[in-house]
Amino acid sequence: MSKKLNMEPIDPKVAKAMVAAYAKDGMTSEESYTKAVWFPADQILEIAKSMSEGKYDGLRIYFAQYLEGAIEGVPKSYEGRNTLLLVPTTPSVGYGGGSNGNEDHKDDLGNIENRGTACPDMCEGTSL
Repeated sequence: MSKKLNMEPIDPKVAKAMVAAYAKDGMTSEESYTKAVWFPADQILEIAKSMSEGKYDGLRIYFAQYLEGAIEGVPKSYEGRNTLLLVPTTPSVGYGGGSNGNEDHKDDLGNIENRGTACPDMCEGTSL
């Protein structure tokens, strides 16, 4: 992925559309095939730091699909391909109607991330 990629979180409306696109044909269309997504350590450590500071209690990973022109800096070759969205969560008792008596986890829609590099195109080093 380009180093010029917009590092701002993804707009929640765009993220919802990406998740809906994956649900529609993300597993059936050959054009959407993505073998793996690589995320840089800096990004993962930044999320982990926020968790260790108590800001977040976990990380939800959404399956999604790139939309044409939806995210600045995404290569044209990624359009229509599957990806992952990283969304940190906060504890929220009773959110979502959990029936097991445990805390539920609420998405932080102000911090939706996607800065991974997809294979294909960048597959060097993959073993599986």
